[in-house]
Amino acid sequence: MKKLFTILALSLSFFVSQAQRYKDKIFTNVTIDSVVYGNAAQYNNIAIDLKMNIYQPMGDTATNRPLLVLAHGGSFVNGTQYDADVVYLCNEFAKRGYVCISLQYRLGVNISEIILDQNQAGPQFANAVWRGTLDGRAAVRYLRAHLNTYKISAGQVYLGGVSAGGVLGLHEAFLDLPGEVGNSTPKIDTTSIGGVEGSTGSPGYSWRVKGIINLCGGLGDIEWMRNNTNLSIFSVHGTNDQTVPYKTDYFYASGIKVARLSGSFVVDSMAKALGMKSVFYTFQNAPHVPFSPGVGSAESSTAYMDTTERMLSDFLFDDIKTNGVGVKSVTANTLKLYPNPTNGKVNIEFSNNILRNIEIIDLSGKTMKELVSSQTMNSVDVSDLKQGIYFVKAYTDNGTSTQKLIIE
Repeated sequence: MKKLFTILALSLSFFVSQAQRYKDKIFTNVTIDSVVYGNAAQYNNIAIDLKMNIYQPMGDTATNRPLLVLAHGGSFVNGTQYDADVVYLCNEFAKRGYVCISLQYRLGVNISEIILDQNQAGPQFANAVWRGTLDGRAAVRYLRAHLNTYKISAGQVYLGGVSAGGVLGLHEAFLDLPGEVGNSTPKIDTTSIGGVEGSTGSPGYSWRVKGIINLCGGLGDIEWMRNNTNLSIFSVHGTNDQTVPYKTDYFYASGIKVARLSGSFVVDSMAKALGMKSVFYTFQNAPHVPFSPGVGSAESSTAYMDTTERMLSDFLFDDIKTNGVGVKSVTANTLKLYPNPTNGKVNIEFSNNILRNIEIIDLSGKTMKELVSSQTMNSVDVSDLKQGIYFVKAYTDNGTSTQKLIIE
């Protein structure tokens, strides 16, 4: 009997713990919209519409929300905004209350020129990175032009992504002076691509960001970081990455040496030397993007993604909490259940916030009932549940709260 009470006490401490917006997944469902944010010419001079998928927590009425803009991987020649790793992160962080973007950006290099002259590989890929960089700036400008539509905090914008997406984010933030771009190695053709600002995506709005999400990416020259030391950086990287170097080495495409690139270890070291906020997690002996589906076993990629998601969640929560966005916890005493115990219906009342979703969970953690709500009080029939102890978990705009329910 003593052992049973110990188990019950541990279960209570687990379920009644406070949940916090932007750290915990307080929403169950996510809405997804697709919009065109710009139009620009590809490497072959054919212009295309540029799209973004916008993920938002369903039923959220909060305003002034942090924004995560995430770009897919693929070495600037492959991939889409529907890549599984970016889609997963957008969904999971939208459930925490963020507005999340999965970004389409321009891809492609002139392969025929590289085949004729391998020395063209460097400039071709440098221009591809630059097109992606300008698309990142265009996307941020577009979203700043629509702050009210998407209820975004203008000062809490984070940009980056997976592999090439991390490269895109780092260059968007740090390669920002005409002299740096003009003297870059390999050479960037700014005259045909659009200068430092680009020419699409709501011109006139700022493309500056608060922080970078660098998931196995790199930067062409860490000296560029000296101009923008007020940024926060989050990075993960595997020490056995054979695509984007963990430290500083050459990036290769199809066996062709392209250009030197400084990976997350060097970016983090420079950030700390400059006094910047930088959180870096090393995956020892791991390959490139070990969290992505299809890299290694399903078990290993899931474990790496769990670590990435948890570390990124902690980083963002700390960064926004200390930089102007209110992060509220919801305490248990705002949730009322009556009658309790019950053998029929239970009234679920939340005094300070509109309820969005309600779950009734058994001691094993299984959801026994779930309903969507838009009121501060609901009545739920629990007569079909077995006698015992359950937990009612209430989701609101600003967090969750859990209370014990006894069914007789």
